[in-house]
Amino acid sequence: MVSMIKDSLSIPDQNRKTGIQVPRCTSADELGELWENSRFTDCCLVVSGQEFQAHKAILAARSQVFRAMFQNDMEESRKNHTEIPDLEPQVFKAMMNFIYTGTEPDLDSMADALLAAADKYGLEHLKVMCEDALCRDLSVENAAHTLFLADLHSSGQLKTQALCFITAHASEVSETSGWKAMVGSHPHLMAEAYHSLASAHLPFLEPPFKRLKQLGPGQL
Repeated sequence: MVSMIKDSLSIPDQNRKTGIQVPRCTSADELGELWENSRFTDCCLVVSGQEFQAHKAILAARSQVFRAMFQNDMEESRKNHTEIPDLEPQVFKAMMNFIYTGTEPDLDSMADALLAAADKYGLEHLKVMCEDALCRDLSVENAAHTLFLADLHSSGQLKTQALCFITAHASEVSETSGWKAMVGSHPHLMAEAYHSLASAHLPFLEPPFKRLKQLGPGQL
């Protein structure tokens, strides 16, 4: 009896469940193929004169803006022919690829344009991706423009980061052409930057803060 028990204990884990390897979900790839190959499309989107075939159901599921466009009794909706203004074809294609596959586009060269597109069409996930890319690219030269973009497209996280960056590099940012251009055109952003500087209570920021406050739009 003892021998039998010992033998049973020494047997490898024959009864252990090894499980089954579940393959990767390919839904994104399959939907991307529908977009790439224009299969079973039911609407036409026109961008700068170029026509793109797409699927109403997919666009409506991903974007409330597209959903509203297709629900409204407009001539474009009845003809399944919709003009997409204010977007370059390259930016539109990157946005559509995200809509179909959910994959992050190449944001190195078009994060600002895609931010505008994501904001316009209610693509919050893509919008945050663009905010993150612009935040990681913050520099003295582009800080003022990034602040402007964040304010224009209601990008709260990016705006906070841009203000923090400007606060930390006030002297350098105040000398850039982007900052000087913003002085006259967007005074409310200047006021927010001043408030951020004042709230920081950092001694080394005091001189640039005073200089910026004293200089008017015509002096910068």
